[in-house]
Amino acid sequence: MILLGERRPARTRTTAFATDAKGSCAVEVQVTVTGGTQGGDTMGIGELAARTGLPVKTVRYYSDAGLLPESGRSPGGHRRYAADALPRLRLIQRLRALGTPVAAIKAVMTGKRSLGELVTRELDAVEEQLRVATWRREVLRALDGCPAPERPRRLDLLAGVGKPDDAHDRLVRYWHWALPAGLPRRLAQAVIDGAVPTPPAAPTTATVLAYAELHALATADDRRRQPQPHQVGDVASFYAGLLDACALAGEALAAGCPDRLTEALGHFVRTYARVDGHDDTPAFRAQLRALFRRGTRADSFSLRYWRQALVITGETPPPSATSGQGHLAAPLAALHHQVAGLPLTANAR
Repeated sequence: MILLGERRPARTRTTAFATDAKGSCAVEVQVTVTGGTQGGDTMGIGELAARTGLPVKTVRYYSDAGLLPESGRSPGGHRRYAADALPRLRLIQRLRALGTPVAAIKAVMTGKRSLGELVTRELDAVEEQLRVATWRREVLRALDGCPAPERPRRLDLLAGVGKPDDAHDRLVRYWHWALPAGLPRRLAQAVIDGAVPTPPAAPTTATVLAYAELHALATADDRRRQPQPHQVGDVASFYAGLLDACALAGEALAAGCPDRLTEALGHFVRTYARVDGHDDTPAFRAQLRALFRRGTRADSFSLRYWRQALVITGETPPPSATSGQGHLAAPLAALHHQVAGLPLTANAR
């Protein structure tokens, strides 16, 4: 029953944004909008503002930015919006409440990107910001928590790293320079991947300092080349043998299996024995032990490099870490210990 003088509320069937199971805003649903809109099926900027609790100037800004297109103008020149502007504006309002940039929201509003894609991109961006912020926090802690006389050296060391990803690229370039030119490409890449750890995903003061020390070693004027043909003869056979031995040692460490580590040691020793045409005998092992012990002097490039790499990667790799970036540190440390009887840890002197 309608009383005399009562106006029936306008009922409009219109299109609004909805999301499908994949988070896409491309799906359209029919909604019924009721209310006292003036100007037929449209509403003014003031009504949009009132129904969302946003200031008029904010709604105008979204409109000018292309997030909320006008449907036309009133005879008086005022902006008018179709009924689907209200759910659009509420979606914009919710995304902005999460700190989503206007440009990213516009990509969703214009159909260039789904809501699910926006969330994924924003999550990636936030994680990268956290990574950068965490690295900087640990750098500052490293400077804050050291004795005053040590601070200038640490400042120089850490400043040299710059962005961690750039430091990683410089470490990769070092290994390209240091390895023999005649090494097959795939073999060289396998060595580089295993020798260069990625910047730690969850950096600590210790790992940030270790990465900086590693970077300083690889970029110093007195950096060293790796074994060359005049030192090991068949370089491809030598490096392939080392990789095989490290793969076995990595599996042994991950599984906690001493017998497999003994097998890896045998492969490692035979690789060195073949360099000079020797067999794996007790006499050769004694000779190799003496060689490795001489290599533990404080200024040894190799010792310093792998000690710092070990701080970054850890001494016991998970089962998934028997290949990939930085995976050689733990196996080489274990094999070094087996041969020389001395640990290859960062605090060993």
